[in-house]
Amino acid sequence: MSNFDSTTRRIERCGVRMPDHPKQLVSLSRLAYHIQKRMQDQLNAVMRNHGLTSVSYTALMVLYGSDDETQRASDLGEACSEKPANLTRICNDLERQGLIKRRFSQEDRRSVDISLTSAGRKCVEKVSPEYWKILQLTYSGINAKDLSLHEALLRQQLNNLEESA
Repeated sequence: MSNFDSTTRRIERCGVRMPDHPKQLVSLSRLAYHIQKRMQDQLNAVMRNHGLTSVSYTALMVLYGSDDETQRASDLGEACSEKPANLTRICNDLERQGLIKRRFSQEDRRSVDISLTSAGRKCVEKVSPEYWKILQLTYSGINAKDLSLHEALLRQQLNNLEESA
């Protein structure tokens, strides 16, 4: 019995009570949530061993993948899907650990640039293989063609939501 079976039963019951209830769409939405939640829980468990959280790791990865390993604070928050207050807290912690540095932007003194330090770069390179193991487990048994289709479908869903905003 899957942990999701009770959710499936509740969705089915809602469908009986509300004939127009889009059971399959609700099920897909809940599955996506459960998968994401379990991945985040596993990632947080791994990151905790390195003094990080999944969100702080994401911030480091965004910087690692950016030009000059630097992002404007507002752009970093958007890339991490984090609100400014939470990003500030995350950056305070990362800066305390010596993984990032902050400075006022040369172009706009009201803006803050956040850069990866060499210690931050080493941390990303050390921790990433542990993250990849979680991804490999999550997508185990799914062939390349199906992974490509899954990616295309997720991108379409994201586009639908972005266009409606």
